[in-house]
Amino acid sequence: MLERFGDVLRRARHDDDKTLGDVAGMLGVSAVYVSDVERGNRRPFTNERILQVAEFVNTDPAPLIAAAAVERGAIEYDFTKAEPLEAFVVRDLVSGLARGGISNDQLKKIKEILEDSKK
Repeated sequence: MLERFGDVLRRARHDDDKTLGDVAGMLGVSAVYVSDVERGNRRPFTNERILQVAEFVNTDPAPLIAAAAVERGAIEYDFTKAEPLEAFVVRDLVSGLARGGISNDQLKKIKEILEDSKK
């Protein structure tokens, strides 16, 4: 199971020797707000803010985005920033998953492609 978003955020912040105040100042929010997010008393940051924080604390945003998606129960995806092919593939993948139109074998092939792209 994935870690809680707040735990991933706190570890990344500590690994880069940043304080709650440092992150809060960069985001333009209060340290109390960031603390609440880390403790799970508020929802995870938006993906836009996650990308800002990840860059600020010099970490890979992927674990933060994944943990946030699990806690939200949803994935954020901005179609307005996608190339047409990318938007088509994402839309049809999500639609296929929602209606049960993608088999486990197809999902395994997609997973293999994604794993190969990380190499």
